[in-house]
Amino acid sequence: MIKKLLPKFILVVAVIAIISAVFEKCSSNVEHKAFLQQMDSLHKVNDSLFVEIKKDDAAIDSLNEISEELTDKIAHQKAKVVKVVEIVEVEKNKIDNLQEHQLVTFYNTRYPKDTVTNPLPIAQPVLVSAAKDLVELDGAKQQLVIQDTIITGLESRVAIKDSVITLYVKKENNYKNIMNNQQTQIKDWKFQYNTLQLENTKLKAKNKFTKIGAGLIAGGLVYLMLAE
Repeated sequence: MIKKLLPKFILVVAVIAIISAVFEKCSSNVEHKAFLQQMDSLHKVNDSLFVEIKKDDAAIDSLNEISEELTDKIAHQKAKVVKVVEIVEVEKNKIDNLQEHQLVTFYNTRYPKDTVTNPLPIAQPVLVSAAKDLVELDGAKQQLVIQDTIITGLESRVAIKDSVITLYVKKENNYKNIMNNQQTQIKDWKFQYNTLQLENTKLKAKNKFTKIGAGLIAGGLVYLMLAE
């Protein structure tokens, strides 16, 4: 009797072992490790992107400070141009009130190598007009120098603004990459959650099957022992 039942009992044990091995293979954690590695990699990438964004923010703040300084300097230079114009008008008004000897002194001071004597009354208006033109010329030269510095400042400020725009574009791209990585993480976490639920169902089935198999094996052993 025992000899007849023993092969069947061995067959049952073998089937239970094979099914248990299949369950074990299905619950492999290789995919979980790969998932965790991918999540860790995305997390590190996002951390790196946030560091880059902080650096860009610092660079933008620095450039904006320089831009503000240039704006102040440009405004100061523009004020100097206005001041030069005012001084020119004052000097021209003074020339209208110069006496003959003062007018001669004006020219002799400006052109020390040339000697100007007291002008004839008919020539004095011409000399006055020419003196005003010289004052305006001096003012124009000063304005030209100042305008050159203003243009240089404006060009520098435009270059800075271009750099700031480039950094903002870079920041925007970094934020887009961060959002894409986060969306990937969310999608993968959902997939992983569904996978874990399925695996949990398999583990419950395996546990139930294992209990049944253990009961059958134990019952078989008891039966064999009693049959002896």
